[in-house]
Amino acid sequence: MRGLVHASLVILVILPAGLAVQGAQEADTVALFADLQFMRGFLLSYPDSSMGHSVEAVLHLDDVDNVPVWRLCQWGTKHSLAGAPCVRSGHGDFCYENPAKTVIVGEPNSPNRDLVLELRGKLEYGANVRGPGDNWPHLLIEQDAIHLFPLDRLDRIQFDASLRLLYCTNHMTEDQSDPGLHAAQFQMFFIIKNINATSEDRGGYYWFGVPFYDSRYDVPPAYMARDAGKDDATGKFIYTLDGKVTGTTSLKEGRWTTLRVDLLPHIKDGLQEAVKRGYLQSSDPAEYAVASMNLGWEMPGTFDAAIQVRNLRVLALPADNMRAAVRGWGD
Repeated sequence: MRGLVHASLVILVILPAGLAVQGAQEADTVALFADLQFMRGFLLSYPDSSMGHSVEAVLHLDDVDNVPVWRLCQWGTKHSLAGAPCVRSGHGDFCYENPAKTVIVGEPNSPNRDLVLELRGKLEYGANVRGPGDNWPHLLIEQDAIHLFPLDRLDRIQFDASLRLLYCTNHMTEDQSDPGLHAAQFQMFFIIKNINATSEDRGGYYWFGVPFYDSRYDVPPAYMARDAGKDDATGKFIYTLDGKVTGTTSLKEGRWTTLRVDLLPHIKDGLQEAVKRGYLQSSDPAEYAVASMNLGWEMPGTFDAAIQVRNLRVLALPADNMRAAVRGWGD
């Protein structure tokens, strides 16, 4: 009996030690983006993407003192959310809605927490079907990183999120639908940008994509190509992971999918591929950082669809020799 007691004590000592290491690492992480429950509202973009960061309206969630850090981008829409009232639900949620789209910021105890993005492509396209080179509606959130860490100064970029597809309806007939042109896609993109003022690539960047949903597939595949297909395309390199790499499972069944993945090695792989294909010259991770991100719908097809996002986190874990310097930045 005494031997069993001693064995139990050993286990009790070992387990907290392991947890302490994990806890210490968590304490040393720094959030790359702010307001991940979206309670500070949004700066609403103009439908015309050429307006850049110009603000058509402030969606302040019924609090005029809110100072949003997120942009809500509605590029390509025919139905701007500007002027839509903020409506409170029975759960206390904040809802902005018009015939073409709905944005819900859910309270912590609401079934709608944290964010619901719904885009109704049928109203956007009407009786028409998108053709080659035509623009398409977007509904996504966007933010610049609040800290710029050179990639070589990091041990991890931890991404966490839970997602659930609420519905997706295809309004095109089989004869109308072309998988090369038409889809409903929900994804996240980071701009990986050269931040070295003396580099030949200074200011250059590529798009690093994490896919969650694509109406054409059970799990979105990898994708590498030039950003093209419409007049405002950037021409930059797109490096999108295979959804299976991040643990994405099919969202089509409407169940919650929870993701937790270190993006850093994949971001470095994307940089090397961008250089290999001639989009960038410098392959040195020390010159690049995560500069911004966006997350949401692109709808180059006549679909109505909605997704709910919870527990979004993007955390940087600085390398050992930087942790003391940055400790407390996330406070």
